[in-house]
Amino acid sequence: MAFATVTEVKERVSFDEIIALDDNKIQDLIKRAEAWIRRFTGRSFAEETNSEKLEDLKTATVLLVEFLWFQDQPDMKEEAFDNVQSEKLGSYSYTKKNANPGETTGVVELDHILLSLRPSAAAKPLIFFASRPSGGIR
Repeated sequence: MAFATVTEVKERVSFDEIIALDDNKIQDLIKRAEAWIRRFTGRSFAEETNSEKLEDLKTATVLLVEFLWFQDQPDMKEEAFDNVQSEKLGSYSYTKKNANPGETTGVVELDHILLSLRPSAAAKPLIFFASRPSGGIR
């Protein structure tokens, strides 16, 4: 089950450059976004019927398509491989934040959606086990 179609992505993205992409390229971005969602949440959503969750999946897919497209731009790739962690130009300075694998994207709306799609602890089955009383050595 696809979380979003090429048409839905083209209708919702903010970048005209994405709309102008070949449908196959957009489909590749959608597949990457969906894989990211499944890995991040640990869920396949194959049997999902809740309309609110399906809408969240669609929105997360569109936002991730934008994020992945932007990340794939030559300038962004160059910066990603640049080892500069901080820089100062006159009175202006910045420091890059290091993202760790498994952390969020930094896109607030997307991060909230992705985190909400993870199974909650309350939804997980509880596992009980009993141990035998120890008789001790006599």
